[in-house]
Amino acid sequence: MAFSLEHKAFIVESYFRNGQKIDGVWEYSVQDAWNEFREEFPNDIVDYAHFCNTLNRCVAQFRETSSLRRKEGSGRTKDK
Repeated sequence: MAFSLEHKAFIVESYFRNGQKIDGVWEYSVQDAWNEFREEFPNDIVDYAHFCNTLNRCVAQFRETSSLRRKEGSGRTKDK
């Protein structure tokens, strides 16, 4: 399954929402994000490994660019 922008936003929001500060260090749970995703999108079939890879990519992109959208010019060109 390809994740939509809505899916990716939910995954990143859930990941950060479930973070806990322990001894001054933020810790995040992939499992908690996975559980919330399954509750929010019960009809979407997603492999756990694919979910983890997508989460890691999206979090890295968000931390780097503050966005989940693709850069202008990436991917196929659009016909006008």
